[in-house]
Amino acid sequence: MFFKAGFFVLLAVVAGMFWVFVKSNPMQNEGANSWTEFYSSNPAETIAFLDKTFAIKSEKNKEPAADGAEYNILKAGGQMWPFAGIMELPKQDGKPIEPGTMVYLTVKDFDAAHNRMIANGAKSLMDKMYAGGMTFGIYAIPGGITIGIAKYGKNNK
Repeated sequence: MFFKAGFFVLLAVVAGMFWVFVKSNPMQNEGANSWTEFYSSNPAETIAFLDKTFAIKSEKNKEPAADGAEYNILKAGGQMWPFAGIMELPKQDGKPIEPGTMVYLTVKDFDAAHNRMIANGAKSLMDKMYAGGMTFGIYAIPGGITIGIAKYGKNNK
């Protein structure tokens, strides 16, 4: 009897841990701030600063950025998931954009979220794109803020 009860307690603990793991993943929660892009004029200097200041580590991504530039993934010490990517300034209309950051919010259905964004006054700056197993877009929203939305997961085109 004791072993049977112990098995069910263990099963409940494992199920609870799995539930916490899934629920705490910002890439699975609608509206969560799930990713940040750092656009740097000197990614190596930015990475060195973040490492010295916050012990944030970087790792080269296997896939380059959309324009072929080197792309690094950032992960804070003790964190389960990476939280950002960093790359050299991409070009827009042939000119590098200004250094800065871009925040992405998670969506479960990219097309539905895109339609809600437009219906509520957002202007699409970069339509539906695909990279690294995610579908994403960038928008100017009321108040002069630029944000991205992203749906994560393989084969979500």
